[in-house]
Amino acid sequence: MLLILPVLWSCEEMIEVNLKNENPKVVIESFISNGEIPVIVKITKSQGFFNQSDFTPVKNATVKLECLSVSEKLTEKGDGYYISSRIKGISGRAYTLKVTTAGETFGATVELPCAVPIDTVYFKPGLFRNDSLNIFIGFRDPAIIENFYRIKLFRNRRYAINDYFLFTDAFSDGERIVAPIYYRYFTPGDTIVVELLNLERSTWRYIKGLSESVQQGVNSQAPGNPPTNFTGGALGIFGACGSSEYRVIVPKTTEKK
Repeated sequence: MLLILPVLWSCEEMIEVNLKNENPKVVIESFISNGEIPVIVKITKSQGFFNQSDFTPVKNATVKLECLSVSEKLTEKGDGYYISSRIKGISGRAYTLKVTTAGETFGATVELPCAVPIDTVYFKPGLFRNDSLNIFIGFRDPAIIENFYRIKLFRNRRYAINDYFLFTDAFSDGERIVAPIYYRYFTPGDTIVVELLNLERSTWRYIKGLSESVQQGVNSQAPGNPPTNFTGGALGIFGACGSSEYRVIVPKTTEKK
């Protein structure tokens, strides 16, 4: 029997991932970015894949978020959610999340990467459909620093893709990068929001693990738990990413690049 884990990503998308068979564990999910949104932590218990009932929220946990000399106890909002009210994400700072429940304590520390600004977004005719457009995202990679990226797309206020679109600057450090998103079709007049996430290393490893688990599927002989950065035996992630956005309306005509 497999375990299944719900994954919270910036409170926008829920992904179900098949995990190895083991006893139920505490699952902690939280991401901090450079935005003004409060930090949200979700705490649940993992369960068997064939048990399709609702995930069990962990109640009455003590959840603390620390940055520099500031320590904040998060407010419980029900259904396993805990929310901050004071600490915001600032690039370059280290953050520590501590969770205590049922006599066990789990902790993780991450440093929030800087956001990498998008400088251009353009469209070109689709490879296999002339009546649709593919999208290309351009930006300058910061030199010397190792960067791990993910692209998210929103079309007319709806999440436009299910793929992860993960890549690094391993072969393009300090260079201008143009990332193409093929097979995602847009039409003139669509409002597109591109979000470029510069992921902290352990966050990258976790999301990459999720991507590989999804690609392997239920029929994989050895689906694995995505690597966690929590100490104490919890599953999940306390992730960090610098986020930049670029909003554009798909033009009626496209220029050759």
